[in-house]
Amino acid sequence: MGMSTLKLLKYVLFFFNLLFWICGCCILGFGIYLLIHNTFGVLFHNLPFLTLGNVLVIVGSIIMVVAFLGCMGSIKENKCLLMSFFVLLLIILLAEVTLAILLFVYEQKGCYMKTQQWFHSNFLYIGIITICVCVIQVLGMSFALTLNCQIDKTSQALGL
Repeated sequence: MGMSTLKLLKYVLFFFNLLFWICGCCILGFGIYLLIHNTFGVLFHNLPFLTLGNVLVIVGSIIMVVAFLGCMGSIKENKCLLMSFFVLLLIILLAEVTLAILLFVYEQKGCYMKTQQWFHSNFLYIGIITICVCVIQVLGMSFALTLNCQIDKTSQALGL
């Protein structure tokens, strides 16, 4: 792989992770807004601490951390950060697949009737979005590993 391709891969990975970091900031901010204004109740009656605001704060924070690792790992060509980014994306992907399987197995979980109706009426769109998110994650993991391997090859070629 040439140096120009490596630079392109580096900046593509940086740009998309920067975009995801900004999205994570927005999700975190919206979650904090919901926590302050407390406009929504609990998501599940069995788990009273699990509010929409709490979930958004947690998800936004995780997205920000993972995207930060991807940004810094790619722009600095840091192998440790790139591997941390890869491992965290892999863990998130496995958690998403597990959650999807559990949702199919336990389709009858303690949600509100309106939420269930909304999910059933938008099931196709939710599935398409889920598949797109998984493809993006796999591409991010592939880019991180490719960049990591190219850093090794470049370091060996330069004798570092």
